[in-house]
Amino acid sequence: MKILGKKSLSSVVMVFLYVLFILCIMAILAGGIFVIKNFGFFTKDLLSGTYIIIYLSAIPALVMIVQFLQIFNTLRNENIFEKQNVKRLGVSYIASIIIGVMYAINVLLIYFGVGIKPEGYFILYPLANVAISIIFLIFGIGIIVLKEIYRRAIEYKDENDLTI
Repeated sequence: MKILGKKSLSSVVMVFLYVLFILCIMAILAGGIFVIKNFGFFTKDLLSGTYIIIYLSAIPALVMIVQFLQIFNTLRNENIFEKQNVKRLGVSYIASIIIGVMYAINVLLIYFGVGIKPEGYFILYPLANVAISIIFLIFGIGIIVLKEIYRRAIEYKDENDLTI
């Protein structure tokens, strides 16, 4: 299967990213409506704060999805070494780190603000948040490395183009 161009792997990934984009917008809208309708619930204890943090983490996720859509659009158009992609990777790694930090704060709120109850979901919930936090922090670090590799590749390509 082709990686670049139309009818390629990058086109398939773009379809998946568009679906994620639509789902993320729907989640933000539905979550906003839910928070507005149940505002009294969200002001009574710290556990409610954890729900709000999870809701707010959808915003940097949406930003990251938009950046990846733009990157994969350049791949589909076979314009691989575009300098804008370095900026897009930079925005993506910042969004990923923000999500990781938000979930780390969420874990701290659970442990120090609410406490762990003996029910099963109160034990799994913080562990899931720790895992999500670690995943997004590592993903952000990986994007930083990819950004630097991509930046250097563009420099080498430009230098190579000048020597011809």
